[in-house]
Amino acid sequence: MSTLEKSVKRLAGALDALEARLDDRLGDFAANGEAVAAARVKARTAKTQAAAAAEDLADAVRDLKALLGAGKGA
Repeated sequence: MSTLEKSVKRLAGALDALEARLDDRLGDFAANGEAVAAARVKARTAKTQAAAAAEDLADAVRDLKALLGAGKGA
């Protein structure tokens, strides 16, 4: 086998290895993208729930203030 043929085979092997590593990295990026998307959904859900809880808490504080104010007048 000539030196040129050996070099071509080594180059082909190196390109195959590079392609395999690239496929692995792209798979990692896809998995990370899915994780980020899931985290965004969870963050939006948490924000919505926190806003609802804040409204409930504000209502409770108003009710308490009204009860305390009614007690002072009695």
